[in-house]
Amino acid sequence: MFSKTFGYALRAVVLVAQLGQNGRKLGLQEISDQLEIPHHFLGKIMQDMVKHGIVDSLKGPTGGFFANKQTPKIPIWEVLKVTDGSLVFETCALGIQRCNAAAPCPLHGDFAVCRNGMQQVFSEKTIGDLAENVAAGLAFLIR
Repeated sequence: MFSKTFGYALRAVVLVAQLGQNGRKLGLQEISDQLEIPHHFLGKIMQDMVKHGIVDSLKGPTGGFFANKQTPKIPIWEVLKVTDGSLVFETCALGIQRCNAAAPCPLHGDFAVCRNGMQQVFSEKTIGDLAENVAAGLAFLIR
């Protein structure tokens, strides 16, 4: 349902939120190595995260990616919007373009319940929530 880009972006942002605080900056290679994400693909993703204010970056030998004051408060919905767009929650589970409440597909009602639940979670859970779970050892960013 979600793209690989979203998975990579969310994992990278959570790592930056967890480790990139108090002036610590994480280089692209460090993030790539820790999360086992292709370096070049991650570079484009992180540019988008900076462009949308989800994390910050500085260039140069002492540069890298770091959490800004808003990073921990940002709902994961914002990361999804940047990578996959908000339409991911508006499409039919079966890919039928004209599926709607008036002309539903066989999964329309069931999928709407799942979709609404996920949308609520993505709107309420923040990057900081996920980073805290990782820091506490309750969740992991690599397989």
